[in-house]
Amino acid sequence: MNTFLADPALQPMWRSVAAALDRNGLGWRGRLTLPDLTPEGRRRLGILVESRISPTRRTVALDAVAAGVERLTGATFVDALATLGHAPTGRRESALARWDARQQRRAALDAATVVHLGDAAWVSAWRDAAWTDGLFASSTAQEVTTAVLRLGQVLASAGSGRSRTEVAAQLFGDAHALDTSTRLATLVTRSLATRDGPGDERSVWERAGLPLDLVSAPVLTWALPVLGAGGVADAVRTMTAAELPMQLSVLALRASPLTVAPGTPVLVVENPRLVEVAAQRRLAAAVLCTNGNPTTAPSLTIAQLRSCGAQLRYHGDFDAPGLAMTGRARDAGCQPFRMSAADYLDALANASAAGVELPRDSAAAPTTPWDPALAIAFDEHRAVVHEERVMDDVLSAHLADR
Repeated sequence: MNTFLADPALQPMWRSVAAALDRNGLGWRGRLTLPDLTPEGRRRLGILVESRISPTRRTVALDAVAAGVERLTGATFVDALATLGHAPTGRRESALARWDARQQRRAALDAATVVHLGDAAWVSAWRDAAWTDGLFASSTAQEVTTAVLRLGQVLASAGSGRSRTEVAAQLFGDAHALDTSTRLATLVTRSLATRDGPGDERSVWERAGLPLDLVSAPVLTWALPVLGAGGVADAVRTMTAAELPMQLSVLALRASPLTVAPGTPVLVVENPRLVEVAAQRRLAAAVLCTNGNPTTAPSLTIAQLRSCGAQLRYHGDFDAPGLAMTGRARDAGCQPFRMSAADYLDALANASAAGVELPRDSAAAPTTPWDPALAIAFDEHRAVVHEERVMDDVLSAHLADR
C-alpha cells in the first residue's frame, strides 16, 4: 500500500470516509465533512485531491478523494480502504439486502397462502401471526412458498385415516418430516389452533383427524349398549359386565365401527371423572368422555353413534372454554344437556348455600345458541362451575331420561 496514504496524519480521514460509506452506501460520492486533521494531514489530503485544504475548509468532495486514492494505488476505492485498515462494512447495503429479502418473503407468503390455503378468515389470522412471530424470518422466499405448499398438503390430508407419521412419509418421503421439532409441524399446529380453537399440539392434531398414531389417545366409555358380535363389541360388553370403563382406540373403531339401537341415549361429557363415577355406581346408562376438546377417537365415536341414530347428549364445564366446547359438540350432533341458564344459576345458588366460593373466569362467554340466556348469565356472574361439582345431578338426570 502507498506509504503516503498510510501515514498516521491521514488515519482520521480514512475513519471518516469508512463511516460515511457505511452510513450512505458504498457507492456514495457526496461531500464529506472533514475530520480534525493536523497540518500534515491537510497537506497530504491537498496533494491527494490536487487542491489546497485550508485550515478553515470543512468539506471535501468524496469523488475527488476516491479518484486520488485509485490513481495512487491502482485499486478500487473500497479495496484500498480495506488495505489501509478501514474497510467499510457495507452496513447500508446489508440492511437494504435484508429489507429486500424480507419484502420478498412477505410477498411469497401472501401469494402462497392464497394459492394453497384459500381466503378463509383463519388463514389471514394465521399468516399474520406466523409472520409477526418470526416463523419465516430465516427463510428465503422460495422456502416460504414451499412451506406453505406443504402446510396445505398436510391440511388436505386431515381425516384421511392416516396417522401423522404416515402422512409425513406419504407426502414427503420422510416419516419424521412432521415431528414436533420441525418447523413444518409448528406451522401446522399453529394453523390448526387458529382454525379450530386452542389446545396443545397433540390435541389439535388429533381433533383435525391427524393422530400421532391410531392406538394412543383412546376414547373412554362406559356401558355402551353395542349391537352385533365380534372383537370390539364383545370386549365392550365384557368390560361393562366387569364394571369397568372401556377405552377404544381409533384403530379399533375403524376396524369395527360401533352400532347401537336407534334412539339409544348416550351422555357425552367433558371430564373423565364422570365416566369413572358411572362405572363405580354401575350406572345403567351409557357415558363417553371427550377429555376436553375431542380428539380423533372421541370424534369418531360420536360420529359413529350419531350415524346409527343414538340420542347424544352433551355436558361440560360452565366456563368460557366449556361453553365453546358445548357449541362444537352441538355442531357435531350432540344436544346440550343440563347446560341451560337455569342449570347454571341453580349451580351458583347451590354453591352459595354450601358456602363454596367458586373460581372466576375473566374470559367472556362465547355465543350459546341453544340457550342465549346462558351466555348473558355467565357474563354477569363469571363464576366457574366445573362438571365434577354437578355430576350427581347430571348422571341422575341422564339415567332418569332414558
